[in-house]
Amino acid sequence: MDRRKEDRSQTRETVRATIAGVDTLCTMRNLSQSDCMIEGGALPGDIGAPVTIQLTADLAVSGEVAWQLGESMGIFFLQPMPLSVVRSFALDDWPLRSDWNVPGPSTSQ
Repeated sequence: MDRRKEDRSQTRETVRATIAGVDTLCTMRNLSQSDCMIEGGALPGDIGAPVTIQLTADLAVSGEVAWQLGESMGIFFLQPMPLSVVRSFALDDWPLRSDWNVPGPSTSQ
């Protein structure tokens, strides 16, 4: 039985995760308001272990390990994430995303 409440947005972001106190880089493969799936070699932590996913420099989300299968892990968030954040990471919305590496227009003249 599928317990998913929201649609998942496919992603391909490299994120920093702290799982059971261990920092690791991993790839976030999908994201919803209530959870995400990450992949990476030798992800630490058992089901129920605390997790923090650093989505951006100023946005971290807390959760716990919901499941693990091979190099994939499901993370259930403790608080729902705003839909606008989920949409900003969605691959199908790629043209709408801003490129954080390109400086904006200069206001000095």
